Amino acid sequence: MAIEFSRDITFGQYLNLGSPIHRLDPRVKIVAVGLFMFALLVTRNFYGLGLAFAAAALIQIVARIPLGYTLRGMRLLVNTLLFVFIFQVLFFPSPSNPWWQWWILSLSWDGIYQGLLILARVLLLYYFTSTLMFTSALMDLADGVEIMLDPLKALRVPVNELVMTFVIALKFVPLLVAELERLVKARAARGERFDQGSMIERGRKVGAVLIPLFVNALQRAEVLTTAMNARCYRGGQGRTKRRVLRMRGADWLALGIAVLLAAGVILLGRVLL
Repeated sequence: MAIEFSRDITFGQYLNLGSPIHRLDPRVKIVAVGLFMFALLVTRNFYGLGLAFAAAALIQIVARIPLGYTLRGMRLLVNTLLFVFIFQVLFFPSPSNPWWQWWILSLSWDGIYQGLLILARVLLLYYFTSTLMFTSALMDLADGVEIMLDPLKALRVPVNELVMTFVIALKFVPLLVAELERLVKARAARGERFDQGSMIERGRKVGAVLIPLFVNALQRAEVLTTAMNARCYRGGQGRTKRRVLRMRGADWLALGIAVLLAAGVILLGRVLL
């Protein structure tokens, strides 16, 4: 049984490739991803999703991200979405002209169409979100989010603390994945097989791994808290930034292209029904 979680989980990893997209202001990339996510959520057909796929292909080429690396990160998501697709097809409510129907189960073109629509939408949502992580350093994203949320400080919202929590949570993802892989390999070396046995036995084996995983995570959080208190960390008050963000001509151009593409996805997805 191959145990290589860290190879398949690429979400949150930064690839320093120096492409034009990598050099964009993180605020532009955050706004662009938000626009694409909104456009994907409101589109109702494959015309809009087709334009979104074209935009994703353009980003993939300009960002110079290896296609194999992107697809490898989607492997676990695709396996999960296949189950969602099957349930969507079989439990589609009140299909017109079903090919086969029994009790609450049915098989129809309407169910397949909606299942494929959900499948494509979720894949694109994951792609744009993961590409944002691939092309932006985590601290740059944190600085961009903090600047964008700066008006909330007037309402006494702890913006710096919220952003810091977001950064720490993402930083912990690869650490927890590596820790999980280490624990599973340690038990496999002692003869434990996670791909054998009944569902109850497999659940018991997984639980035996999750308990030390969460204990180690809490220990890491406690050590981090102690280290921050020892350094007298008090949030963002009076702190300077390593990088001062400024919008350049390329940033405005990229933002304009993102707005046009997102508007095109919405128009195609809502008008051409």
